[in-house]
Parts: sequence; C-alpha cells; structure tokens
Amino acid sequence: MDTSLLNESLPRLLLGLVIGLVLGSFTTMLAYRLPRGLSIVKPPSRCPSCQARLGVRDLFPVFSFLWNKGRCRHCGQSIGPRYLVIELVTAICTAAAFVLVGLTPILLLWLAGIVALITALTIRIERP
Repeated sequence: MDTSLLNESLPRLLLGLVIGLVLGSFTTMLAYRLPRGLSIVKPPSRCPSCQARLGVRDLFPVFSFLWNKGRCRHCGQSIGPRYLVIELVTAICTAAAFVLVGLTPILLLWLAGIVALITALTIRIERP
C-alpha cells in the first residue's frame, strides 16, 4: 500500500480542521449578527440569554460546547446545537479544501467561499 499520498495529505487535513474550526466560530457569529444588523467587530461575543461576555475558555470551537455540555457557563441556559453543527460543517469543508486545493493562493478564495456559503445557508434556514 502506497502511504505517500496519506503522508502528504494528513498534515493538510489536520491544519484544515483546525483552521476550519476557527472559521466555523467566525461563521456562527456572522450568521447571528448579520441578519440582526449588528456589528461583526464590536461588542465581543456574549451569551444571547444572560449577555455575559464570553471568555477565552468559552470560545474554543466545538471543545467549549462539549466542555460546557451545550450550556452557557454563566447562566446555564442551553446553547443549542446550532453552533456545534456550523463549526463542524465548516471544519469539514475547510479540511476538504486544504486537501483538494493544497496550500495555494486559490485556497483563500475557497475558504472565503465556504464561509460565505455556510453563512448564507444558515441565515436562509433560520430566517425563511
């Protein structure tokens, strides 16, 4: 069995997953704020229920959701699967782009397209 393709693709896959999780977190923010006419720069992320500012430990994509059992660390309100699903889908799509396109300049266009498409789909699904 030829493992050279796997050895070449695995680092790109892992890098794509990590960057995809970060982009997924950004995508959830865009999909929440854009339809509400909110700034994507300020204020920092907050719990939609209690308005507590999210700290660093609340902002690790997927892992924070799992560590906090899908609840706000401050008020205990359920966060819902929305964030987890968007972050995972974005991570998977980004990892695929890293493997298929490689570390080339066109990758940036692919990543922008992935974020834009998932953001638009999320907004469309949540606000028909």
